Amino acid sequence: MIADTVLTNGKIYTMDKDNTVVESIAIKANKIIFTGSDSEVKSYISSHTKVVDVKGNTVLPGLIETHVHVPGNAYNVLHNIDLYDAKTTEETEAVIERFIKEHPEKNRYYGKGFKTSVFPGTESTKGPKKERLDRICSDKPIGIIDEGGHICWLNSKALELAGITETIEEIDGGIIEKDEKTGELWGILKDEAKKLFPEQQFSPEEKREAYQWFQDLFTSYGYTSILAMRQSASSDPTPILETIAYFDEQDQLNLRVASAREIKVLEDEYIQINDLAELKKKYHQEDGKIKVTTAKFFLDGTVEGLNAFLSEPYSLEAGKGENYYGELFWDEGRLKATFIEVLSRGFNIHIHAIGDEAVSKAVEALEIAQEKVKGDHRNCITHLQLVHADDFSKMAELNIIACVNPYWHFKEPSVYFDGEEVFLGKERAETEYPLKSFIDHGVIITCSADYPSSPYPNPFFAIQAGVTRNLYDADYFGAEKITDENDPKWRLNPEERAGVLELVKGYTIDAAYAMHMEDEIGSIECGKKADVIVIDRDIFAIDHLDIENTKVLKTFFDGREVYSCKK
Repeated sequence: MIADTVLTNGKIYTMDKDNTVVESIAIKANKIIFTGSDSEVKSYISSHTKVVDVKGNTVLPGLIETHVHVPGNAYNVLHNIDLYDAKTTEETEAVIERFIKEHPEKNRYYGKGFKTSVFPGTESTKGPKKERLDRICSDKPIGIIDEGGHICWLNSKALELAGITETIEEIDGGIIEKDEKTGELWGILKDEAKKLFPEQQFSPEEKREAYQWFQDLFTSYGYTSILAMRQSASSDPTPILETIAYFDEQDQLNLRVASAREIKVLEDEYIQINDLAELKKKYHQEDGKIKVTTAKFFLDGTVEGLNAFLSEPYSLEAGKGENYYGELFWDEGRLKATFIEVLSRGFNIHIHAIGDEAVSKAVEALEIAQEKVKGDHRNCITHLQLVHADDFSKMAELNIIACVNPYWHFKEPSVYFDGEEVFLGKERAETEYPLKSFIDHGVIITCSADYPSSPYPNPFFAIQAGVTRNLYDADYFGAEKITDENDPKWRLNPEERAGVLELVKGYTIDAAYAMHMEDEIGSIECGKKADVIVIDRDIFAIDHLDIENTKVLKTFFDGREVYSCKK
């Protein structure tokens, strides 16, 4: 058989069960038809074959991102206030003011990316006050989401637009922050409450522009498959699925996309599950690039939002008084019944759980549901900031996948020392974001940026952070670059370091397994889809602190070259 494309003269890590390394691969149409030596591949080459000399560089399977919010930061970059790079109160306010001055034509302003930790005093816990935005613009609504996606900062005009007054009742699964002394609205909505502010609307053309921006970014990082979570504040993935289907119809879809729908605690769960089933009927392609596979649940909030659900109380410094444990968003009985229904309808379950008690409740509910509904389940818990010691073995026993976020697995400047360490206490904060413990107990891990919560979803940042548990991308964090991975300043619990191989598996074959696609993608083997990338250094051999500098040279998707580094 003659190949359409051959990659030769490379160091090709196949990520098969034996971790085989070869020199060449041959591709026919969208499948891999050969892996082996440079001499052996010659029999697959004719005058019609495109031969790519990899020049000794490293080749990996196409990478798989298992928790991403499509289209990521595209709307911010293209249309809104982008605060991801603002590192101080002054920078945050300056970016907002500049954008509003440059866009007087807008009737209301949206944005994303602010950090609560850069604000002083109580604002670092509750979030910034509405008066800061009122001083910048008092006659038009402003609504800005924080970098983690759980907190919405509003000015007075936006509160008025949303119909929020001081007498409003609390929302299940959400927090409407008020001044504890006066009862006045603070200007902050958290989790379910932030959905009170009207979501931004975009035209079909703007959605396509945003998805194209997102797809170009992700192929440049070497991604060829994703699991797409909810879009923005909406639980309904229909808008983005319509856009993705359009790209597929135009033969311009360069990512395999599995999609999830959030099952919201404030709405009827059975109606939402039926909606998910209808989405599957409309968009799912059994043999194509688009799939609808997953129900997403939020069990708690975040530590910085003071609503992650903990087994031991928050510190008194968190400002919530004694014996405050955070919040479990779902009634336990209702949660278990909903999980059973989701599994019986043939969907995976993907759970946001930050606090250790939320993780335990997730494991308990999955155990009951999986016992009730037998099957080849690939259910997942993500974020996992704090985990009970006995839940590692339970997750392994139940085949619950850990979708970890290595980007956060170090003492992030300002966030750790001004937030997590304060709210949790020093001893407990040191134990956060376990990684090696999952691997040691036999839990399958996948890796994710939770983009745009991590604003730069470079997988090599995550691999370096997971291996070193230390600072990366120092310029972004406004810190001095480290030269020793054991430098203690930003290092978090080095006993939880993982190996490069485990992390690469978390982006390839193990991620494919989590998506029920291990027979199609995730490794470079004959018969699998020809999703491969070429990178400029051997991340298995170089100094760990050099991993973050890795560049993707080429990305091949379905046998086609969809990205080539121009530099």
